[in-house]
Amino acid sequence: MKEHRAWHNILLPLTPLYRGAVRARIAAYRRGWLSSSRLPAPVISVGNLTFGGTGKTPTVIALVRDLVRRGRHPAVLTRGYGRSTTEPVVLIGPDPDISVGAAGDEPLELANRLPGVPVVVDADRVRGGIEALTRGADILVLDDGYQHLRLERNLNLALVDAGDPWGGGRMPPGGRLREPIDGLARADAVLVTKVPTNEAGVVNEIRRVVSEVAPKIPVLAARLEPTSVRRPKGPADPGVLADARVLAVAALGRPEGFAELLRGAGARVVETRWFADHHLFTTTEIDEAVGRAAELDAVVVTTAKDAVKMPPDTAVWVVEAGMVPLSGSWDELWLLAPEIEK
Repeated sequence: MKEHRAWHNILLPLTPLYRGAVRARIAAYRRGWLSSSRLPAPVISVGNLTFGGTGKTPTVIALVRDLVRRGRHPAVLTRGYGRSTTEPVVLIGPDPDISVGAAGDEPLELANRLPGVPVVVDADRVRGGIEALTRGADILVLDDGYQHLRLERNLNLALVDAGDPWGGGRMPPGGRLREPIDGLARADAVLVTKVPTNEAGVVNEIRRVVSEVAPKIPVLAARLEPTSVRRPKGPADPGVLADARVLAVAALGRPEGFAELLRGAGARVVETRWFADHHLFTTTEIDEAVGRAAELDAVVVTTAKDAVKMPPDTAVWVVEAGMVPLSGSWDELWLLAPEIEK
């Protein structure tokens, strides 16, 4: 901890340089010094202002499923952070025959939970979009796209985590902001995610902050809810988590949100083991967690994103979660971009 604090203090003076570089890049796109490309299909961008933890993946899954329900043929464009290769790949679920190293953990989760939907993994999202269109897609969902300004979009959705809205209010190393909060002015809508049951206070406070930098932008809200639990002996309803003693294992941008999800489902979180976002688990780490859970008369639980990095026979419960709009539907969002409706 002391070493971490020492490095923090050393790097803190670099924050203004980081902020200046981010603002300069955004300004270069706004003034046309750097060019953006438009594809011949609607593009929905899902992103955020902070580094990780806002629920982008469950939001993408929810939006894609809703588009399929409306008769569209969506594809997901994603970078595939942390993978071992830069070669573009296309995943078609529910069980794509590819390693997590070649695809990345989030693309694998997306393919597993969106069967039949092309998930195009390519750092060049313009090239990836063209590939998706050749595969029959008529609408593109850009995962983690808020800062990917090279691809124009029809709907720019900024996610804000109700549990940690502004990432400490600072850019690295003092906080988790990717860009200043006034970057919300580029959004067409803000979606407050992971809203707690008693949501009025936190959502209203986020609305107040958004209104200061972008007064005309609508602020929507959604709750992250467990939808199913995959156990070694078979799938179960989320109700199985009630009163269960669990040891939570996760490698997320803000893993505390996973603990909050479990407690909200009635689980008793007796211990947690958090790792850096996108961490690839070792056999030793998994075995130690399972052994410790046995000592505590508990069961290891993890996320769908983390489960793709574990052997399929690992003795864990995998909690799948979905982003559910508080209004009951995504209609309010789609009304902002009529071209998305067929």
